Amino acid sequence: MAVTEGRPILVEALTYRVGHHSTSDDSTKYRPVDEIEHWRTARDPISRYRKWVQGNDWWSDAEESELRSRVRKELLQAIQVAERMPKPPVTELFTDVYDKIPSNLHEQEQLLRDTIMRHPADYPTDVPV
Repeated sequence: MAVTEGRPILVEALTYRVGHHSTSDDSTKYRPVDEIEHWRTARDPISRYRKWVQGNDWWSDAEESELRSRVRKELLQAIQVAERMPKPPVTELFTDVYDKIPSNLHEQEQLLRDTIMRHPADYPTDVPV
């Protein structure tokens, strides 16, 4: 479809989660390390795809290096632009998702505002309260 009709498609790809759920998680407590390493080295879909593409001479290490360098420069420039932009007010943490704000979010917003008022030195001064 993507090739014959020239339009984008969505591919849902399910794979093994090599990393932890979060920074506070240690997945080696419930998964053997050798299992994780097997998936990281032998079954990683990104590495397998890269090998397949390079094996067909559709991509090279030089192209990879050039792309990574270019993307890194673009990202650093975008970060610099974003850092110069005015910060959104605290309220946007609570109003940017729901049309009608649930009561628990009203409570969280009030707790945050109270905490900022009690500890102003711990919060950035360039974020409107």
